[in-house]
Amino acid sequence: MFEDFNEVICLGMGGSYSEIAKDKLFKAYDLYLYQRSLNGIKECIDYVDENSNAVAILPIETTYKGIIRETIDNLILTKNQNIQILAETIVPVNDCILSKTTEFYSVTGLIANPNALAKCKTFIRDEMPRQLNVVIAESMDESARMLNNYNITYSIIGTPKTAELYNLNILKEHVEDFKINNRRFIVIGDAQTESTGQDKTSIVLFLDDRQGALLDIVQVFVKYHINITQINSKMMNNNMEEQAVFIDFDGHKNDDKIKNLVSDLIPQSRGIRIIGSYASF
Repeated sequence: MFEDFNEVICLGMGGSYSEIAKDKLFKAYDLYLYQRSLNGIKECIDYVDENSNAVAILPIETTYKGIIRETIDNLILTKNQNIQILAETIVPVNDCILSKTTEFYSVTGLIANPNALAKCKTFIRDEMPRQLNVVIAESMDESARMLNNYNITYSIIGTPKTAELYNLNILKEHVEDFKINNRRFIVIGDAQTESTGQDKTSIVLFLDDRQGALLDIVQVFVKYHINITQINSKMMNNNMEEQAVFIDFDGHKNDDKIKNLVSDLIPQSRGIRIIGSYASF
């Protein structure tokens, strides 16, 4: 499936969770692709939309925040309608305090982006020095590079991958506020997948906002005894009367039962797009 690609697009750099997901992909499929790092979800999807030799690894869901709408919203708007979800994986969150020093209690400064500070505010408040000097960076990668401008007692918030890339010491692990927190990542690209027997399919249905529309959709799944694993909806074009419903369910689009399901869903909607049938790695 991945043999025709030569480039992988990651969201962020410097040990980002997208890079960690990339490492899992390479190991699972025995791959090596040229890595390009971009800073925005839309930017990553647009790149794949314009370059058929590239795949992108993007976050789609977190344990405590739920679905990442920017990923789904931009995925269904690709000009190349053959771009699909090809695989998914789960990456446990492990935010760490990293530094050149080996002693946590010698830390006097912290360099981090606002999102990292917000995710780890309890640890910073309760465990780090009260007179901690906090320096704001735009990204995890920038915070790691900025360490060179400060003395050895400064630290950053990063991942174990960041420590590996920048030769830093891990002083504390799992400093994030939400300890049970995973991120689900998807791989997108212009390719087709084969059924493995343990697949998930994602579709988007475009519906008129009428009473009972969603119930009619769910009853089709009940008819075929197909398990829905997730369902979300959103307005299209800021119009309450136009709804897009995203559904994840068990099965592969090439399975006969799923083909029959899709056939029955077509009359229930104004349009339907299968955005991937895929397995986990």
